[in-house]
Formats: sequence, C-alpha cells, structure tokens
Amino acid sequence: MLIPKMAFRNVFRQRRRSLLTGLTLTLGFVFFSVSLGLFDGTYGRIIDIFTKDHTGHIQIHRAGYLDRPSLYKTISEGEDLERKLSTIPEVEALAPRVYSPVLAFSGTKTTGAQMIGVDPDQEPKTSRLATKVSQGRFFSQDSDDEIIMGSGLAEVLQLRLGDEVSLITQAADGSIANDNFRIIGITDRTSSTLERMKCYLPITTAQAFLVLGGRIHEIAILLHRQKDAQRIAAGMVDVLRDSSLEAAPWQIVEKPFYDAMQADYKGSYITLVIIMLIVAIGVLNTVLMAILERTREFGVLRALGTRPGTVFFLILYEVVFLSAISIAIAIPVSLSANSYLSVHGIPTPAIEWGGMVFDVAIAEVTFKSIWLPTAVTFFTAVFVSIFPAIRAARVTPVTAMRFH
Repeated sequence: MLIPKMAFRNVFRQRRRSLLTGLTLTLGFVFFSVSLGLFDGTYGRIIDIFTKDHTGHIQIHRAGYLDRPSLYKTISEGEDLERKLSTIPEVEALAPRVYSPVLAFSGTKTTGAQMIGVDPDQEPKTSRLATKVSQGRFFSQDSDDEIIMGSGLAEVLQLRLGDEVSLITQAADGSIANDNFRIIGITDRTSSTLERMKCYLPITTAQAFLVLGGRIHEIAILLHRQKDAQRIAAGMVDVLRDSSLEAAPWQIVEKPFYDAMQADYKGSYITLVIIMLIVAIGVLNTVLMAILERTREFGVLRALGTRPGTVFFLILYEVVFLSAISIAIAIPVSLSANSYLSVHGIPTPAIEWGGMVFDVAIAEVTFKSIWLPTAVTFFTAVFVSIFPAIRAARVTPVTAMRFH
C-alpha cells in the first residue's frame, strides 16, 4: 500500500506537470467520445432516413423473392400475418405492398415503369411516401381510379395533375391487364432516379388490376429502433411459422447500401486512431519530461535501497491515478457534449443523395461513446508510460546524482 500512497501524493505534488498530462488525457477522451457520438449519430440518421424512405427495417417475402422478384411469388394470408406481426412489441408500423413492372403511356408517349400498390392508411405510417408528394395529394379511401406518379415518369409522358395515364402489363391469371388512371399526385424532383420512375396505386386497386385477389408481395415493417432489425428478423421464425416465407432485415434487402455504410464507418476509425495517437504522444512526452526532471529524485530513492521494480510501479501508479482522475472529469463533459449535439447538431454543407438532404451532423449518446474512450485512454496512457518507467527504474544512483 505504500507505493500507491506515494504515487497518489506525487500526482498532486507536481501540480503543473499533472495538470498538463491530465488536460491532454481529458481533451483526448472528450474528442474521442464526441467523434464516436457524431459518427454513430450521423450514420444512424442516414440509415434511418434511408430505411424510412421506402425499404423499412424488415421485409417479409415469399422465399427467393429478393433474389428473383416475380409476380407469382406472393403471400396469401397477408391480413392474418399482419395481425401476428403487429403483436411484436418492437414493431412500430407495417404496410403490405404489391409490385409489378408496367408499360405506361399517354398519347404518343410510352415508357416502362414500376407500379407499386400501397395501403393508403398504413403506408404513411411506415414510409415517407406521403410526404414526398410535392404536387397534388396522397390517396383517399375512395381512390379506385387514382394514381401517384414519380416526377420523372410524369416528365417523360408530359403529364400533369388531373391527366389520365394508361398502364398495361401481364396479370397473374395470364391475361393482359390494362386500365386508365387519373393523376392525383406527383412526387418531388429530389427523389432518386429510380424513385422518379415509379407510380403508385392503392393496394386494392393494384390487386384487382393484377388479378391477385388478396395476395401481396411484401410486408414492410418499421421498428422503434433500426438497430434491432437483424435480431428481430431472426426471431420472426416463430411468428411466421411458414418455411416458404422469409424475414429479411434492411441489411440484406439493401446490401450494397449496408456494405457501403460499413466500409465508410470502418474508415472513420482511422480518424479516431490518429486522435489517440496524438494523445499517446502527448502523454509520452509529458511522462518523459517528468522522468528527466525527477532523475535526481529517483537516484536518491535508488541510493536508499529502493528496488528498480518499486520505482517502475511508482511511475505506473502515478499514471494510473492521473488517468482515472482525467477520465472521471471527461465522462460528464463528454456526455453533456454528446447530449447537446444530439439535439442541436453541427451545421454542415448541404449534401443531397438519393432524395435525402443532409445539412447537419447529429450526435448520439451511446454506451460505446463512453466505454471505448475510457478503455483506450486508460490503456494508452499506461502503455506509453512503460518505457519511461523502465528508464527510471534502470537509473544508477551515481549518474542520477550528477544530473542537472
């Protein structure tokens, strides 16, 4: 117990040196923690906007539908399945959908498009489709002949609100499905190119148009927390109770996007490594200077019979105490900073991608933004102090007493 007591007293005996080292550790911790919070918050916001744009956090399909979409790979008991899925506590909203490629034409203009049947009540709770209608309105309950067009599709066909468009495709019974629909809404121009070439029908209209009866192609599920998607999807086997159905989290549905996010997120750790490298160099420099200043002190200790190991652990204990004090100060500062940035964020130059505009970096308060800086700061400080401690332990009394 003597060595720890001496080390603790030494921390406060050289206040200026301890203040400099502690400040380096504290600022490094705070910078590390805030950077983690901003990374997690910004990536979380991008994923949240992306998944709520259309994908959802989990999708239910007939097995193999994602690999090779087909008009005939349908879910028969859609309503019963929706009721079961609604009982899962983590589920916030869900929406059934129907898909089909169509040929859209008006007058002499013709183009291919993707037709999506959506539920007028459930879709606005699950995705941002209703908010993307920049002209006109979203579907009402009595909207059998109504259609919402993507802005790109409307431009190609030279159509405006109130105009009629004809759709033609193959129905599920092998017949040719064709009908006319009145345009009641047009999605905004900021959507992605693929999004602008889509058109939307009420799901019952789409089912009748494609002769699907009550069958659907997909159930999109929105969770309270997108981070739970993989866990909840894996646990849906008991709810589905049908080997012909599969629950896919957004990480699988949008695998290219997920892989890009993961690669970018891992790349951001290079910045964090640089931060901690700067902190480590600062601590190493401070401890080395302290060793040089105290060479005569260590020489006296060695002359009095103090063992090299005792000197070594004396310095390590000093760094341990100084790290603990710095971390104790840095934790509430970091929590306060991340809490503030989670509400107000940091304004950034506006970036538009896939119809999403990012103009602020939002932080997120997570357990990782505390424990990871704590572990890295503590072990980095202890590690870089080992060499100076060995140097001090090896000092000879005669040499040390001559040092000025």
